Amino acid sequence: MSLTLHYEQIYAAYSARVYRYFANRVGNRWDAEDLTTAVFVKVFAKLDQYNRENPFGAWLFRIAHNTFIDYLRRKKEIPAKEESFGRIAEEEQHQPEQRLLEKEQSARLWELVSALSEDTRQVLALRYQQGLKLAEIAEILGKSHSAVKLLHYRAMKKLQTMITN
Repeated sequence: MSLTLHYEQIYAAYSARVYRYFANRVGNRWDAEDLTTAVFVKVFAKLDQYNRENPFGAWLFRIAHNTFIDYLRRKKEIPAKEESFGRIAEEEQHQPEQRLLEKEQSARLWELVSALSEDTRQVLALRYQQGLKLAEIAEILGKSHSAVKLLHYRAMKKLQTMITN
């Protein structure tokens, strides 16, 4: 397999997920596109450093996470808009009342999630928006699997308590 084809396959497999990861954090498509490009430049430059014993996606998202942290340091601010955890199905499939209810629930859920710590929001975003496993999240965030598992558990319990109150 040619090196160019290999790069194209990696980009095709991960670019949309990496872009969504950034788009939901930075709030504008230009920065999201720039950050996505930066990630793939870094990934391709460091491909020889990838340890094949670990999941490739987790390694790539670790680079994405570090790129995002660098972006925040340069901007010296926390983005006002984080990810929405509710995924609303395509609008054509629902009645207007159902769409409105789902949007309200999603907004309410974000309001609750925004009260959580940055680490907790990161865990929830990677788990539910990106569909990553807790072990992959641990590798991305540079934390132990048990620490991420505990963060996830506490976040879910706290959200459950907040919702019932």
